[in-house]
Amino acid sequence: MNGSWRGTICAAALALTALTVNTPAADAAPRPLAMGIYPGGYAGGGSLNPAPDKPAKIIQALNTLQAGPGFLVREYVDYNGKSTDGTDSKQYQGYLGHGRRMDLVLSYPGQNTPLDGWLQYVRNEVRFAGPFSASISMGVDVNISAAKDPSVVPAVVAGVEAAKDEARKLGLTGLKLGFDEAAIGRADTSFWQSVATAGDDRLRDALDYVGIELYPDVFYSTPGDLGDQAVHTINIVRQQEMPIAGLSHRVAIHVSENGWDTLSPRTEAQQSNALKSELAAINANRGRVNVTSYEYFDLRDDTSSSTNLFDHFGLLHDNYTPKPAFQTYRTLIRALRRG
Repeated sequence: MNGSWRGTICAAALALTALTVNTPAADAAPRPLAMGIYPGGYAGGGSLNPAPDKPAKIIQALNTLQAGPGFLVREYVDYNGKSTDGTDSKQYQGYLGHGRRMDLVLSYPGQNTPLDGWLQYVRNEVRFAGPFSASISMGVDVNISAAKDPSVVPAVVAGVEAAKDEARKLGLTGLKLGFDEAAIGRADTSFWQSVATAGDDRLRDALDYVGIELYPDVFYSTPGDLGDQAVHTINIVRQQEMPIAGLSHRVAIHVSENGWDTLSPRTEAQQSNALKSELAAINANRGRVNVTSYEYFDLRDDTSSSTNLFDHFGLLHDNYTPKPAFQTYRTLIRALRRG
């Protein structure tokens, strides 16, 4: 490791330590964040000609990033409205060596797809993937999908309830169940009112977490401290959104996606700084708002030569060579394990 890398890493560790030490006393000694990453490159809206995945390179990168067992590998599978086999996650099991756990996202296809097939698919996936998963989400960008399709929220709510019922039958007491919403810069009141309408005490009993997809200063420019922006968004979810559905502080928040692209004129150094600022601020506030996990999106660029920003979120280029943020994240993961 050369001197410039050491300087970057030391600075990241010092910044993280300072923010952790200054956490209010009321937030003393929360559990360390569970850390992870989506190991692919594709992002919704990205190119249609991505560089191919290289499983050996992915595994090597995961081994390098993680600092011990429990590192999260986030993966996405879609219910096709037909087969309820519920073993789609099998294709990603090869990434789970060295004590890694899956954070699995199941997606309902909408369009009033019959619930009986969807719920059977959910139960089957809990039976199959539950033993090697830390968490299972009933959807990504759920609020965005729900704004276009009113069948989504009832299906997500029923999916969470069915997943919890199945997990309890199997004795999977450590498996966390939830759903993910996209941060839109304000409280998504209409979405959360629909959750409150579809859910009741059964949902409040079944739901372990709400996942947030955080992308400050990515899809539209938001100058200022990115860590402050990330925490502000989490505060909106905790203080303005979740209470609409009667969700208490017991229900955790997961930062299920957080990223910053390097499409020119944005630089790789800026990406590293964005990651450092956002993760340090989230960590410093984790006890106050009950954030229990953080996952970066994503491991590599989908296509590094592309002019589409969705192709440039990676900590690695599309040939799996590192950007500075890869080493920054590796260092922060180790610092965060100390709480």
